[in-house]
Amino acid sequence: MEELSLNLKDKLGLIDFLSEWSGLASPRIKARAEAMIQAYDDGQTLEIDDIAEEAEILAQDIWPARFALVRFFSEEGAMIEWDRVEQVVRHSTAHLMERFRRATGVRSLGELIGHDDFDLSFHEEERREIEDVRHHLREDYWNGHPKSLESLVEEGKVLLESYKKKLSELRALAEGWPSLLAEEVLTKARSYEDRIYFKGEHISLETLDEELAYYREQKELPIDE
Repeated sequence: MEELSLNLKDKLGLIDFLSEWSGLASPRIKARAEAMIQAYDDGQTLEIDDIAEEAEILAQDIWPARFALVRFFSEEGAMIEWDRVEQVVRHSTAHLMERFRRATGVRSLGELIGHDDFDLSFHEEERREIEDVRHHLREDYWNGHPKSLESLVEEGKVLLESYKKKLSELRALAEGWPSLLAEEVLTKARSYEDRIYFKGEHISLETLDEELAYYREQKELPIDE
């Protein structure tokens, strides 16, 4: 079974997700997330399903912002992000980044982190440093330059609605099927929800269309007794 990036039965992991990403949320959703984090810190009894629901609400609320930031810093803002991260990380880490860029020709932090040799060329502490600084700088940029990302955010909102519609259709296909087949479809849906909502991935709509077409075809086949 594919391991999900966020375990919806892990209370601390869910609280950490709320804490890590609430900075990109709309005011109302941010306030809800912060109230739940505070209740957890105060030792209040919280139902795991309630925290998971709050995490999904937050994840969907911030998805257009995450999409916009990824697009912006992968294209016209690539060197802005690289330079800002280099200025904040330790000198030794910045030196490694420059050496890696000259050796490989990567043009953005996304290409650096996604490179096959990233794990080999940087120690775990250095990788974590780069990723943490990048996360905080993106949050700062989001809060300081929202107007510059408006068109990308709107594009992200449209894409998110398409995702939600197709994933709902995929879940609906599990209805009326034998338990094993239904669980296969639901597991597939949970995997996509995790990748899109919680990891913030951009998956092509064609991929989801192919999944829907496959399971619709399967549903038309006779089921052996």
